[in-house]
Amino acid sequence: MQEINKKRFSWPLFLSPFISRLGDGLYIFGLNWFIVKATGAAAQLGIVQGIGGLVLVLGDLFAGPLVDNYNRKWVMILSDLISAIACLILALLIDIRHPVFYQLILLTSILDIGLAFNFPAAKAIIPELIKQSNLTRFNALGLE
Repeated sequence: MQEINKKRFSWPLFLSPFISRLGDGLYIFGLNWFIVKATGAAAQLGIVQGIGGLVLVLGDLFAGPLVDNYNRKWVMILSDLISAIACLILALLIDIRHPVFYQLILLTSILDIGLAFNFPAAKAIIPELIKQSNLTRFNALGLE
């Protein structure tokens, strides 16, 4: 097996979770605002987020074994690619004046599945990129 070149410290690796969480936060804020504004019903927001949460939990059950048995980098890339394609397709299909409820649930579910696979892969790949002697220091700087 080819040895990966391990660096002492990687700013992109260190900052990527913060940037990713910012994007996730903006998405959730935007989706929540969109659902309430477009439908006028906060109850639909609760249903969409509730179903999305259940999908995320179910996705977590399958993510661990997949991340352990396949290339973590490709798991992250594929989960992000599928999420991006879903966003593009549904952005073209959803009528923003009259969104169809199942489309909002479908988009949220696809994005939560991507999230369920991306987070464990991102956490599991860190020891492959950072020297063992630097992991404690790296984790203390903000990553779990």
